[in-house]
Amino acid sequence: MSVYKPKGKPHFHYDFQFRGRRYHGSTGCDTKRAAEAFERRERRLAALPDERRPPITVDQAAGLYQDHAELLPSWPTMKYMLAELVHGLNPNRLLSEISQRDLQIYFARRRDSRSSASVNREIENARAVWRRAMRTKYDIGEMPDWAQLMLKVPRKPPRELEITEEKKLFLAMRNDVADAVDFLLKSGWRRSEVLGLRWEDVSIPRKVAVTRIKGGDIVTRPLTTALVEIIVRQPPCDDEEGQPFVFTYVCQKSRGARRKGKRYPLTPTALRKPFDQARTDAGVSNFRIHDLRHTRGTRIVRATGSLAAAKEALKHRRIETTLRYAHVLDEDVRNALEASESRHSPDQDKKGRRKA
Repeated sequence: MSVYKPKGKPHFHYDFQFRGRRYHGSTGCDTKRAAEAFERRERRLAALPDERRPPITVDQAAGLYQDHAELLPSWPTMKYMLAELVHGLNPNRLLSEISQRDLQIYFARRRDSRSSASVNREIENARAVWRRAMRTKYDIGEMPDWAQLMLKVPRKPPRELEITEEKKLFLAMRNDVADAVDFLLKSGWRRSEVLGLRWEDVSIPRKVAVTRIKGGDIVTRPLTTALVEIIVRQPPCDDEEGQPFVFTYVCQKSRGARRKGKRYPLTPTALRKPFDQARTDAGVSNFRIHDLRHTRGTRIVRATGSLAAAKEALKHRRIETTLRYAHVLDEDVRNALEASESRHSPDQDKKGRRKA
């Protein structure tokens, strides 16, 4: 049987040819016996394409999607959402047995401790799992109505960090993570792009950095003098395996292989706690790490009046996404309205004339 386990992958893959056509991909199975059974089904499907599609469990479908998505910058967040989905729906339950009502109940429970926007991201992640299984020719039953599951999220301007709040926040910030937070604020990059930045990705003489953005594309981004200064002053990592990463943190408590006082690559979990503590100590309410990016976008539009410039700096795929910062241009509209009401306007001159 032509099943094999690629290096670094959790599941066996299959690869065979039938009538001049190649069939290959992940089996979603972590044992060779299960993988061989999967490959036999694929061979039957290749010979008899009208044969019923094979079943797949929630756990297997999540593993199948992992093989596709684990190289994306947002994978750490997606991995967490997948783990919650598998646990909440039952790992051994077949996708074809999960109804619209089952999903409604699951996401209603998720809403108890999360915002509607966060739950919607989990719904989008679940939809990707179902679609991946469907495209890999598994039996998923009836495709759920994902649009019907999406929650209403009120549209409002992005949260912006005020200058006074910024000063208080950084005064309260732990020193070993302050530079990473400052880089997030000054660059407008996503958290995964900053924490994933490696020394080999940075060219100090050219003042540019190569990053993998949302969606997996690799782009070259300009660095301001302030951003370069932040990068060059970063201390080395004490963990040899973590040496390639620019941003690190000082371990506060020995755990597993990590030792208190040593520097390790900064992770979302290692950043979240000191950020939340600084936010609380500074009295900055209703502000998330992602709002640092919103703050930069808002400031770019305010300083330049250009949504196109903000779109390029933030690496949005569509200008519609950048339009959420258009509220910053309200002052320009207000000035235009006031100018049109001045005494020098033609309407005012005409109204003020008296008959001879």
